[in-house]
Amino acid sequence: MTSDEHHLDTIAAWLALEDPEPDHVDLLLLFGGSLPTAWDGVVEAVGRGSVGRLMVVGGRGHTTDVLQSIVGGRDDEAEADMVARHLARRGVTDVLLERESTNCGENVARAKAVAEEHGLSPRTVGLVQDPTMQRRMDAVFRLVWPEARAVNRPGPDGRDTWPRERWVQLVVGEVPRLRDDAGGYGPRGAGFLAHVDVPAEVEAAHAALLRSHPDWGRPARS
Repeated sequence: MTSDEHHLDTIAAWLALEDPEPDHVDLLLLFGGSLPTAWDGVVEAVGRGSVGRLMVVGGRGHTTDVLQSIVGGRDDEAEADMVARHLARRGVTDVLLERESTNCGENVARAKAVAEEHGLSPRTVGLVQDPTMQRRMDAVFRLVWPEARAVNRPGPDGRDTWPRERWVQLVVGEVPRLRDDAGGYGPRGAGFLAHVDVPAEVEAAHAALLRSHPDWGRPARS
């Protein structure tokens, strides 16, 4: 393993926040930024009776192009509809849809609004997202939906499915977003998410990667 791969693994493992799987969640949010392997895991959870209600969340955002290249769909189609079509082929059709959100913050806020429109007041909410975005989704959820408890269930590692450059950008670009400083998304910055402590080993891995590859990662606030 090269030093770059080691540093990427250090960051990716931290981003893939995962909670113990409970017997049941009141509501499960399946986000459009995830990949079909995650969707199939949700089908299995529904089949086990582990999910009260299922909602697919996502309009069009920075990962829609890759998702569309994998599963097809119209150029104006929401991620939620692409995912729902996949689920329906596997027999899961009782699904709420949120089609308007374009980023993690909107994902949760609009999903909460849809839940309220349907009279839902879940105490436990499962979050299924791509592992690279799972920790940020948890931090957004803690800010936007504090009265419920998040259960983080990231999809499988997708580095072999994402285009390599895109996966690297997703991993490296998350660190500045999750920092709680003037340039990050936390309370001391943009205020998009709850406080996150970035471990020293993750910061060290991120710094080492940027020393070797200054162009890696997506700029924060994009």
